[in-house]
Amino acid sequence: MTDTPTSAPARPHRLNLALLVALAALAATGWQWYDTRQLLQTAELDLARKVATADGMSQSAKAAQAQTRQTLDQLSARLAQTETRVNESAGQYATLQSMYLELTRNREDWQQAEVEHALTIASQQLALAGNVKAAISGLEAIDARLASIDKPQYIALRRAISADLIQLKALPHIDRVGLAVRLDQLMAGIDHLPLMVDAHRIETTRPVAGGKPAATPAAAPALETLPPWQQFGRELWQGFSSLIRIQRMDKPDALLLTPEQRFFLRENLKLRLLDARLALLANEGSTYHADLTAAADYARRYFDTQTPATAAWLKQVEDLANSPVTLEPPELTATLKAAQALNQAPPVAPATGGQS
Repeated sequence: MTDTPTSAPARPHRLNLALLVALAALAATGWQWYDTRQLLQTAELDLARKVATADGMSQSAKAAQAQTRQTLDQLSARLAQTETRVNESAGQYATLQSMYLELTRNREDWQQAEVEHALTIASQQLALAGNVKAAISGLEAIDARLASIDKPQYIALRRAISADLIQLKALPHIDRVGLAVRLDQLMAGIDHLPLMVDAHRIETTRPVAGGKPAATPAAAPALETLPPWQQFGRELWQGFSSLIRIQRMDKPDALLLTPEQRFFLRENLKLRLLDARLALLANEGSTYHADLTAAADYARRYFDTQTPATAAWLKQVEDLANSPVTLEPPELTATLKAAQALNQAPPVAPATGGQS
């Protein structure tokens, strides 16, 4: 009976302790729940912020990707253009290289072609125009060109050129320019030559001094010694003889020229001399002499050959007609054959240095 009162007060003390422990555990649990909730909210906010940031970064990445793709497209287009230009440049380079190789391939062929062309021109000058001076100048230029090249394969060609130069320089010199100047002077003097019809008109219309024919000193006393009726008859006859004149004319058509025909006569004579001048420069001797002969015939037929001017003019025409204007220049056959043989010869292989 004595143990019951002592155990009753100890039980409430244990309950209070358990209650305190429970309250402490509950408080700890609540605090933990609150802290966990705060952590969750913070995590949610961080997650939302990170998601928003990631979304923005995704949009920026998409924009950057689009810009990058556009840049790649532009770079691809530029690359294609660059490749096209590179291909064009490569083609141009290949063309230039081919042209360069063509120009530098066997330089002697070009030199020989140049020499043959110059020889052809000199031969044409000699054969067509008879221009010996031009042919000599051309051959001397070719010989100087070959001398500057100084190749043994040109010895035969230079020997032929030297032989032709000796023959050309031995030919007599014809001053075609001087002859052409003399023809020009003759053409200019045609307008001043008197025609036969003009000379005849001046002679027939020349008045007699005092209206009477001039009497010789021996005839004057004889007329005074005649009877008056004979003096009257003599004066009457002299008056009629001064009005009527009978003269023999071997070329009557020369006196029937109209003013227009006289103009064309002088122009035709100038054309004859002009044709002779052209024939002189063209080395056509037969045409030259024929035109000068025809011009002299015109002058003798229609112009007054008794005047000093016409006589001197005809003398110059005859001198020009007797001047030699044609030559028989040698043909450059040997030189041309030597040039052709040089072109047909096999090319000389270029010397190559030994390899070390």
